[in-house]
Amino acid sequence: MYQVFFPRSFGYLGFSSYISRKCIQTSSNDTIKIENGQRLEAAIKYCSDLVRKHDPENYLVSMFYPKHLRKIYYAIRAFNLELIMVRDSVSSPQIGKIRMQFWRDTIDNVFKGKPPQQPIAQVLFNALETCRLSPLFFKRVIDEREAILDDLPYFATKDLESYGENTASCLLYLHLESLNVKDMQADHVASHIGKAIGIVTILRAFPYLASKRRMLLSTEILAKHNISQEEIFRSGSVKGLDDAVFEVATLAHDHLLTARSFLPDIPGQALPALLSAVPCDLYLKRLEKYNFNVFEPKVNRKDWRLPIQLWHRYRKRSF
Repeated sequence: MYQVFFPRSFGYLGFSSYISRKCIQTSSNDTIKIENGQRLEAAIKYCSDLVRKHDPENYLVSMFYPKHLRKIYYAIRAFNLELIMVRDSVSSPQIGKIRMQFWRDTIDNVFKGKPPQQPIAQVLFNALETCRLSPLFFKRVIDEREAILDDLPYFATKDLESYGENTASCLLYLHLESLNVKDMQADHVASHIGKAIGIVTILRAFPYLASKRRMLLSTEILAKHNISQEEIFRSGSVKGLDDAVFEVATLAHDHLLTARSFLPDIPGQALPALLSAVPCDLYLKRLEKYNFNVFEPKVNRKDWRLPIQLWHRYRKRSF
């Protein structure tokens, strides 16, 4: 009689197949991780390039952030830039509002864990793994940017402050959150700095906006100094405008002074976020030097001192 033997290799066939499947699965997972990492790096580069090109002052500020947190900084700043550029990239306010709604939906989906394949959204979604950001601040920026799409001037001086609070201050709150700063005094400082930056942003944009027959300076200020919008649109610098600019610039400067008064009470880790005040301060100094003439080209020039001033104030724990 013949005895049938089953080779031992048959017994290992299932195990060998299992090992092969695991190796293939591991290799596939590694490939996916590599591809995801590459996509994230490309998204971060998109954000940083956008900030470097269109917001070089705040790009310099990013150099004082911890290296591992810069990607979050770039994403927040790139988000703001995308909103700013909406007005000049659309043919009507209605189309602009559609773009703003896109960003509302994007932020909603990021915080729901379903980010679209958009670079800024991808970086923000990745950031939520390591820090807690408030969607409310993003939405306040969107709302304020949408509100000025119609090119209507603000009515009162306090509206200029509200503009700063809802744009620049909200960005600073997000930066503080990214730095894991939970401090009421730091928030208070960020609020004042943001209001100063918002007001200065309107002053810096004044010549460009006037050339497009657009006005954001409050009608209250214009009326107080007997200034006609139409005169500005036709002639540029008009009688009384320097006095109006002085009044608005003084308001911005007062906010910076108030912010500095709280410096001893804020945690050191908040300082990188607050360095955004430095470009604002340097602009106000140039404006004063040229008698508050917003149409003077030297007022809006790039300040070669900015990198040095940032480094000096960072070391002195100031802004």
